[in-house]
Amino acid sequence: MHLRNLSALTRSTVVGVFVLLPFVASAEPVLQAFPRAELVQQVAADNADHGVVIGSIRRINNQLRAEREVRAAGDLLRRTWQIPDGHTADEAFRQAKGQLLERPHRVLFFCEGRECGSSSLWANQVLNFSRLYGPEDNQAYLALRLDEQPQRFVAIYSITRGNRRVYLHADEFVPEIPVEEDILPTPATLLKLLQADGVLELPEVVLENAVEQAAQPWVDVLVRMLRSDVRVRVRIDGAGAPALINALQAGGIHAQRLDIGQPDPASGIRITRL
Repeated sequence: MHLRNLSALTRSTVVGVFVLLPFVASAEPVLQAFPRAELVQQVAADNADHGVVIGSIRRINNQLRAEREVRAAGDLLRRTWQIPDGHTADEAFRQAKGQLLERPHRVLFFCEGRECGSSSLWANQVLNFSRLYGPEDNQAYLALRLDEQPQRFVAIYSITRGNRRVYLHADEFVPEIPVEEDILPTPATLLKLLQADGVLELPEVVLENAVEQAAQPWVDVLVRMLRSDVRVRVRIDGAGAPALINALQAGGIHAQRLDIGQPDPASGIRITRL
């Protein structure tokens, strides 16, 4: 997919260290700054044509392309903080991620280090702030959708630059018209979250005695996730756990890798790494 940037929209509004512009009153920012972090850039734009990157990026024929993106018109808030000395990019990233995962959400894409691709592309063409450029081993990116009112897409990016300064960037995007497309995370993203946090909360995966057609795409993604690392064993909790385990076994996942947990009709599906 082509990924157009917002340079004409944002760079002309940044003067000096940062510019503070009002955001949509009905969509106050959800992300709180890391303690004692310095805000070095803030840009707000209404009716922005914005693409939320939810896949790998690369340059083809001098054009930036994203493997997947969500594109819509809406209100965009971009903020960048410099993290205090003595704190790591991982600390800042985890603090921001923790805030977001406490809200109803769907993670769409997660990458770390070199798997994210060129830091120069992220800094200069995706996030439009050159100060975010640094060694590619020292970056991380997460994009998710908050399933509340108004619908919001949030992306966070952390980097440790060559001079050891740490930055965290956040985009909060509120589409004018809610995006109805059902976008699932990639198997690699789910595996990384499971490895990083030890658990996957999937409240939207509701199963009965058998896997219904609406849930089959989730089953396919989970099968691919488990096939990508045969060492992973999991416990599955939720009212639909027996149906999901049967479906995963039908997809080729050995029964020895799957334990059944507790039924909980209010929780959807929870997958815990063992």
